[in-house]
Amino acid sequence: MPFLFSYVCDLLQKLEDNRTKRSGVRTPAAIIQDWFQYHKGLLHRDDFDTAALLSTLLPEKRTDRVYNIREKKLQTLIGRGLILGRSRIAQLGRWTRPEAGMDLAECVEGILNETPNPVPVKEVTVEEIDGLLHGIAAACRFSSPSVRSSGMSSIGSTPAEQELGIGELYRRLPARDAKWLTRMILKNYEPVIIDPGTVYRSIHPLLPAILKVQDDITVAGAILDKQRRERTVTGRNELAQHLKPRLGVKIGRQTWIKGRSIKHCLGMVHGRISCEEKLDGEYCQIHIDLSKGKDCIQIFSKSGKDSTRDRFKLHDAIRDSLQIDQPACPIKKGCILEGELVVYSDKEHRILDFHKIRKHVSRSGTFIGTAQDSQAHPWEHLMIVYYDVLMIDDTSLLSVKHSDRFQKLKDLITVIPGHSALVKRVLIDCDRRTAKSDLRRAFAKCITAKGEGLVLKSDDPYFDFDSMRRPYRCCAIKLKKEYIGNFGDVGDFAVVGARYDAAKARTYDIPRLKWTHFYVGCLENKEEVERFGKKPRFVVTNVVELNKTQMATMVAYVNPECVSADENSAIDLRIELGIDEGRGPVFIFPTPPVVDLRCFSFDKEGNTGFWSPRFPVVTKVHCDRSFQDTISFQQLQELAEEARNMAAPEDSQEILTWVANLQGTEPSSQPTPTASQRSLVSRHTTTPPSPSTNVTPQVCRRISNGALTISTPLTSSVSSWAITLENRKRSVDTLESDFEQENKVPRLTRGQSAPGASTRPIPALASIAMPEPASVLVAAARSAPTASAPIRAPVLSRSVTVSSVSTGNTRCHTLPASCGLSSFSVLLSPCIANFPYVGDLLRSHGIYEPVIDANVWKDKRFASTKRLALVEPQRPEATEAFFNTIRSLDLKKRGLNEHEYIPIFDWRVLEKLKAEEARKGRETRERDERFAVVMMDKGRFGEIWQKFSQGFV
Repeated sequence: MPFLFSYVCDLLQKLEDNRTKRSGVRTPAAIIQDWFQYHKGLLHRDDFDTAALLSTLLPEKRTDRVYNIREKKLQTLIGRGLILGRSRIAQLGRWTRPEAGMDLAECVEGILNETPNPVPVKEVTVEEIDGLLHGIAAACRFSSPSVRSSGMSSIGSTPAEQELGIGELYRRLPARDAKWLTRMILKNYEPVIIDPGTVYRSIHPLLPAILKVQDDITVAGAILDKQRRERTVTGRNELAQHLKPRLGVKIGRQTWIKGRSIKHCLGMVHGRISCEEKLDGEYCQIHIDLSKGKDCIQIFSKSGKDSTRDRFKLHDAIRDSLQIDQPACPIKKGCILEGELVVYSDKEHRILDFHKIRKHVSRSGTFIGTAQDSQAHPWEHLMIVYYDVLMIDDTSLLSVKHSDRFQKLKDLITVIPGHSALVKRVLIDCDRRTAKSDLRRAFAKCITAKGEGLVLKSDDPYFDFDSMRRPYRCCAIKLKKEYIGNFGDVGDFAVVGARYDAAKARTYDIPRLKWTHFYVGCLENKEEVERFGKKPRFVVTNVVELNKTQMATMVAYVNPECVSADENSAIDLRIELGIDEGRGPVFIFPTPPVVDLRCFSFDKEGNTGFWSPRFPVVTKVHCDRSFQDTISFQQLQELAEEARNMAAPEDSQEILTWVANLQGTEPSSQPTPTASQRSLVSRHTTTPPSPSTNVTPQVCRRISNGALTISTPLTSSVSSWAITLENRKRSVDTLESDFEQENKVPRLTRGQSAPGASTRPIPALASIAMPEPASVLVAAARSAPTASAPIRAPVLSRSVTVSSVSTGNTRCHTLPASCGLSSFSVLLSPCIANFPYVGDLLRSHGIYEPVIDANVWKDKRFASTKRLALVEPQRPEATEAFFNTIRSLDLKKRGLNEHEYIPIFDWRVLEKLKAEEARKGRETRERDERFAVVMMDKGRFGEIWQKFSQGFV
């Protein structure tokens, strides 16, 4: 039975409406799960097409499909399909004007609300849309070969007729559904963000594991459909026996995590680790199928696209390294390898910069961004550097530990200098006391050799399907100097212009926003401007985006004067074709504001011809600086040349210098950062995750090794305040003493339970004084928390019980006899439920299983347990939704018909308590711990609880 597209639109509209609700806000994960539960009858049918639904809910995942349709072209197709007149077409084009505050999808919805389509005879289905879009993608040369070879859709035979089919769909859709179809074609549902993990688990609990091994929605969907029809596999472990890698189907990549310091990295690994050189190239997953003869090589890129033809110049190096078609070939059927594609110079005897790759590798047959590059020299050629093997002759190595896989890789590969190589690496034993200094020195050597960074890998399998695995197991950790401290800072840049993107503007929730993308540049005639007052001439180097905090700062405190590009006469701009894909700024700032940038390295972007920051990130928005204070274009080029071409040191002096620098960034010695009084600072990272990100249906999660164990890998993408969590962790760690080190809890391994607590009663934590109902202050997200009653260190009675889902009693590891926080049932708001740092803090207080689903508190086993909740007050909308969830529980005091009031605290109370406990531990190290109990009741602890109180719900 076909699945109606209107059902999908129901879900998308609920998610969008949920964002703007003032009360009764639910988590996106709950809405998605309820939707799947409601439609489970259709989803479990034998004729249900899983891949079609996944392609509809997660269109951005279909990287193999390229439609070559953007907003302007789609506007034309919609206008033709709906047969609009000139005035209606002008109305459809309002999305290009910032003052309208609408995207193309909303313009389509507005037109169809005014003049609705007649009720169609046949409703539009997910399968119908999927077939049409597949046919359009099959006609585009930028789609993957598998899509192009699959043939055209049944609707029309030419690309033009295929695209006309889109207009026919719009004539059969109501206004709301047309809006979501528009966003689906553009592969962007923003501001609605659907978590893929929630969708995968809701469709089937085995789907995330399937997509790890076979990272293709169509293939994984077919496997799941077959499993559902045959009803064979019942569990995750059985799945590992039935499923293995398949030649020609890309394997999903391991989870990659950014290491923020040496200490941070060592906290995520264990035992002997492989410390590998990170190369600045392009990822390759190489499939060798000897049954295909000369066409035995297939190469997948990081995005999952089949780039075999584009990388044909690499094929000979692969053949020679595996000795294919030779008697000594070590493989009989095939294999799957991982490696990095780089460009090697026989003349300079070294691997060249990343931007050299585009001269040797085309994109779907077209060389992009090479207009200002020199021709490929005869002494330059592609090279492959291998670092892993995932399958050999039908034998999967995904469950084999890394050291064994690398040994098999060494036996498999024939190293040919300049053409093929194994990644350089060193082994470090993390169980030794010298592990930190060993890693620090290896990292310093990498920096002095102008390497990109290091990749740290524990001796783990490639994938582990066990839901109880150790945190960070099977993860690769990237360590670059730009991730640490201020090593990546470049300097101040001028913001010379901006443009507006309607879809992006909706994610900021700022009314009347005029800019979303900012053009930054450097003065080309800085000396003339400073000495003679000449007209400023800027070279635009990059286009950057701001996070929500920075955008609010830009609008509220900077709000620069702007004019249209045609009216600009105050400054001159040099904008190369390679900047922002040829798009130019719509608005120009006659007096450019100033921002501070950091980057990973320098690169020559295509069609520019000069050095510019690579992956630039805005770290500060300055309110008190002139564009004349910014870095000049000449200074930028000199800085880049110096960074790229500095000769390696002849002795170890620079290594020692870097060792000292890295030592200074460690949490134990890092000073509290300061900022200028008028410089508004905010970290720029990825968009903060929705409260539902990576939330599993489990009620509680066990915390071990300082992190929350989750059923899906942690993403490398960190939210804008997740980095703040790590930075806070560093500052708190500075207060830890030898007392904490001596009482450090050993790592929990699989099968171990949390440390058991003493059976004696807990003397005190703090008894949170419950006010009378009339004086209750209903908790609300606010910056200056107040309390309706004094918050003092509450005392637990002997009858208090630990959460019934715990596996054993636990206690604080710093002041085990004084801190009774572990006897509280702690509820985490969705905003912080998945962050390892919060898990570290809770674990240090003996809490191994925080509650992440408020409904658990309805259980009678929790009736006599003291309860409190932790929130992120900097996210007021999500916090208010969390409060509403607690209110809906209608909790009663045990044995009474009175409402129970739950105390709410800012999660940062945990780190302050930890720091204070560490200080108390030093004071009481040689004395009876009971002395600390008195101090806890009358000293700083009561002040800490009161300071971070958010009231009661």
